[in-house]
Amino acid sequence: MKLLKLEVKNFKPFRDLVLPQNDIEFPEGLIIIKGPNSTGKSSLFESILWCLWGATSVDLNNDELISFSSTFCRVVLQFEVAGARYKIDRTYNSADGMAVVLFMKQDKAWKRIADKSISVATKLDEILSLELKQALNTLLVRQGEVAAIANATPTVLRKLLVDIYDIEILNKMSNHLDYFESNLDSKIYALSEDYQSPESIREEVKKCEHRIDEFTKSVKRRNDEIASTEELLKDIPDASSLRKISEIKGKLDQDTRDLERRNNELKADLAKAGLLAADEALVQARLDSLKKVKERTEAEREEIDSKKQAIDQEIGQITGINRDLKEKVATLTKSRVDEDDTNCPTCSKPLSPKERDDLIIAYEKGMKSGDTKIKELEKQRKQHVADSKQTEERLREVTTSTDATIKAMDTKELVDSIQSKISQSEDELAKILGVVGVSDLDTLLKKFKVSSVSDLQMKVAKFESTLTEAKKSTKEIEDNISREQLLISEYEGKEALMKQMGAEIENLKRINEHSKYVRRKLVSGFVADYVFQKRLLGIIRSATNQYVRFFTNNQYTSIDLEPTQSTKRSGPGLLLKIWDERDQAWKKTGQLSYGDRTAISLSLRLGISRTMSSIRPLRDSPVITPRVRSVLLDEPLGGLDKMRRESVVTNLVNDKNFEQIFLITHTDIQGWEGVPIIEVAKEGSSSTATLEM
Repeated sequence: MKLLKLEVKNFKPFRDLVLPQNDIEFPEGLIIIKGPNSTGKSSLFESILWCLWGATSVDLNNDELISFSSTFCRVVLQFEVAGARYKIDRTYNSADGMAVVLFMKQDKAWKRIADKSISVATKLDEILSLELKQALNTLLVRQGEVAAIANATPTVLRKLLVDIYDIEILNKMSNHLDYFESNLDSKIYALSEDYQSPESIREEVKKCEHRIDEFTKSVKRRNDEIASTEELLKDIPDASSLRKISEIKGKLDQDTRDLERRNNELKADLAKAGLLAADEALVQARLDSLKKVKERTEAEREEIDSKKQAIDQEIGQITGINRDLKEKVATLTKSRVDEDDTNCPTCSKPLSPKERDDLIIAYEKGMKSGDTKIKELEKQRKQHVADSKQTEERLREVTTSTDATIKAMDTKELVDSIQSKISQSEDELAKILGVVGVSDLDTLLKKFKVSSVSDLQMKVAKFESTLTEAKKSTKEIEDNISREQLLISEYEGKEALMKQMGAEIENLKRINEHSKYVRRKLVSGFVADYVFQKRLLGIIRSATNQYVRFFTNNQYTSIDLEPTQSTKRSGPGLLLKIWDERDQAWKKTGQLSYGDRTAISLSLRLGISRTMSSIRPLRDSPVITPRVRSVLLDEPLGGLDKMRRESVVTNLVNDKNFEQIFLITHTDIQGWEGVPIIEVAKEGSSSTATLEM
C-alpha cells in the first residue's frame, strides 16, 4: 500500500489542505513530518486513518474531529495497492451523518466500487487482505507505543504481541469458550433467579395464610362502614337537589346585593333630580319644568351675549377714533416745534399757530372723552360677563337635574326587574324545599348541622366518596384473598420442581468450572507452547535483527524472546533479551540505557509491522501476499540521543522493507538531507502543511 495524495477539509486544525499540491504525489521511501508541538502532526495521521476506517480507528467520535466553528469535515485519500489505484472520499456532518465512497481508477477515470460504510469496510479488507485491527497495527506505530514496549514486563510484552497480531484461530477458540461460559453463566443466573428452597416455600405458605386472616377481618370492618354510611345518606337530599338549591341560593344572594346597590343609586339620583319618589307623573312634571327653565335661561344667555357684542363694537369704534386723534395731535405738535407752516390734518387748510393750538386742545379733549366712555362700557361689559356665568351655571344645574331625573327612571326600572327575579327565585326555592320536606333553607341546614348549602354538598360528597372507596377497597381485599389462596396452591406444587432445579444449577456450575479451566490452561498453554515458541518468535527475531544492528551501529546484533512460566501474580510471558556484541553477552532490557532500550523497542516494533501482512500462526494457515507495506511512525525518536537519531533516519532512508515510511518528529536530527519533508505550522487559528521535496 502506497499513499499518493491527501485532501483535508475542516478536520481538526486543518481547514483546507491538499498534500502534496498540484499534480505531485507522495514519493516512496522515508518522508519526515516535522513542526512545533500542537501544530497538528499527529492529526495528519488521524485524517488518513479516519478516511480509511472511520472514527473507530482514531478513538474519537466524529463530532470531535470537526474543526471549531465548522459544521462538517471531509478527507479524500488516494492510494495504490498491488499496482491498482484507489480513492476513498469520507464526509461527516452532524445533520446527515457519515457518507463514504470508494473508487478504483480504470482507464483514467474513477469508478465507484462501494458507497456505504459497511460495504466500503468489507471492500477495503479485501483489497488490503487484512482486517481493521491487523491493518492498523501494521500501518501505525502510535505515540508512546515504543516506550510501552521498552518498559514492558514479560507478561505485558506477551499480551502486547497477542493483541497486535490478533491471531484469528486462537481468538476464535477463546471467543467460543467465552461465549460458552457466558451462556452457562446466563443459564445459572436465570435458574438462580427462579430458585427457592423448599423451606422458604413452606414459610411463604404460612405468610399467605396469615395475610388471608388479616384480609378477612378488614372486609368485615369495611362492610360495617358501608352500612353506616348508607344509613346516613338516606335522610339527606340527593346531589341533584342540593346542586339546584345551591344555584338558586347563589342567584338570590347576588340579586339581593344588586337590589341594595340599585336602591342606593336610586336614592342618589332622586336627590340630584330634586324628587322625593320615582313616581312616573312626578318625574314627567319635573322634566317639563326643567325644560321650560332651560329654554328661558338660554334666551337670557343669548340676550346677554348680544349686549356684550354691541359693547365690544362700540369700544372698538371709540378706540379707532382715539388712535386717529392721537396721530393728528402728534402731527400738529411736531409742526409747532419745527416752526413750519401748519396744515389741518383733516382738510389740509393752512392753520395759524393759534388755530393749530386750539385744534390740539379740541383733539385732546375728544380723546379724553373717548377714554371715559370706554371705561363706562368696560364696566357694563364686566357686569354682563358676570350675568353670563350665572346663566351658564343655571344651565348646568338644569342639565344635571334632567340627567339625574332620566337616570332615576332607568334605575327604577332595574330595581323593579331585580325584585321580580328575587320573587321568582324565592318561589322556585320554596317549591324545591317543599319536595325535600322542609319549609325554608335555614331549617334544612340546621337539620344536618351545617352553616351553608356548600357545606351540606361537601358533606354529601364526603359520604359518597367514603362509600365508593369502602366498596372499592372491599373488592380489592376480596381479590387479594383470592390471589393469596391461588398462591398457596402454587406454592404447594412447587417443592419438587425446586429440588430438580437446584440439582441442575449445581451441574451447570461444575461444567462452567471445567470450561474455565480449559480456557485458562489449555488455550493459553497452546499460545505459549505452539504459536509463540514454534512459529511466531522465530519470524519476529528474523525481521527485527536487521533493525537492531542498523539502529545501534552493530553494538547489538540480535534479540531473543524467551517464554516465561506463569506465576502466582501473573500469567506466562516473553522475556526480551539482546545480544551485546561488544560485551559478548545476552542482556535484559533493564540492563540497557534508556536510549538503547528505545532503539531496541523501535526495532522490534518495525519488525512487527514488517511481518504483520504475511504472518501464518499455524502451518496450515493460508499464505497471504503482503499489501500494507507502509508505516506511520508517530514520535518514536524522543528517547534517542543525536547519534542514535541520525542512525535511525539514515537506515530508514535505505529501508526497502516498506514502500513508504512517514516519520513524525519535532526533534532536530542529522542525516535527513535530501529526504522529503512535510513542514506543519500554525497559520492563525488553523494549521497548514507543505511538502518540500
